[in-house]
Amino acid sequence: MKEIINQAMDCMGVAVSIIDASGALLYYNRAAARILDRQPEYIGNDVRTHHRKAASNAKLETMLKEFRNGRTDPFHYRAIPYGKPLWVTLAPVIEQGEFLGCVQSVLLKSELEANFG
Repeated sequence: MKEIINQAMDCMGVAVSIIDASGALLYYNRAAARILDRQPEYIGNDVRTHHRKAASNAKLETMLKEFRNGRTDPFHYRAIPYGKPLWVTLAPVIEQGEFLGCVQSVLLKSELEANFG
């Protein structure tokens, strides 16, 4: 089942990363490696150590805090960490009312416009 899920995530054309409630990177797909700074050695490490801008860490911490405090709606925002505009969604993973972590999906604005006008 794990292999099927990994293959499905790689086929999506969307960068997907999963982090735990503390901010440690648990998973990323091929598109995340292409679009974002994702490397195998980052697995298990805090994603904030790889952000180029301090403001990105503050923003992530604010979103994690909101999720810990019960927010269930995802955050949607635009970012330009690598010189190209990205559309980002950060959604909480919640089980039986407990915040377990987040799923981040990222699309390059140029790819979004090319595929959806």
